[in-house]
Amino acid sequence: MKRGAGVFCSLLLGVLWLILPPFTHAETLQTNDPNIVVKSVYCVAFDLSGVLVNRGQDEFHGVLNVSVRDEEGDVVGRGRLKLRAGAENGRRFSFYYINTMNCRRHKFEFNVVPEVAAK
Repeated sequence: MKRGAGVFCSLLLGVLWLILPPFTHAETLQTNDPNIVVKSVYCVAFDLSGVLVNRGQDEFHGVLNVSVRDEEGDVVGRGRLKLRAGAENGRRFSFYYINTMNCRRHKFEFNVVPEVAAK
């Protein structure tokens, strides 16, 4: 019985992999801040993840925004996430349940909004 369940799970995972292939952007994506870039963007089904890289000399505290655009340039999904990244360091991020069903055709635009220190 256990062997049959293992075979079924393997077949199910294989079918899902064929239906929903993951997509990875190998290039570095620029943001609105020249010291902050996004690398290793990974997209599968409704999820999007990657690494925010702080190339600057100061620690980054703020919000990472993403816009998902379809092949016609229309925004089909948005997300925002608070992050911190040390100087000359990176931080992994993940957006869940964002509309990225067509990872190969969608474009991802990232921008950052630094938090302003309270005075």
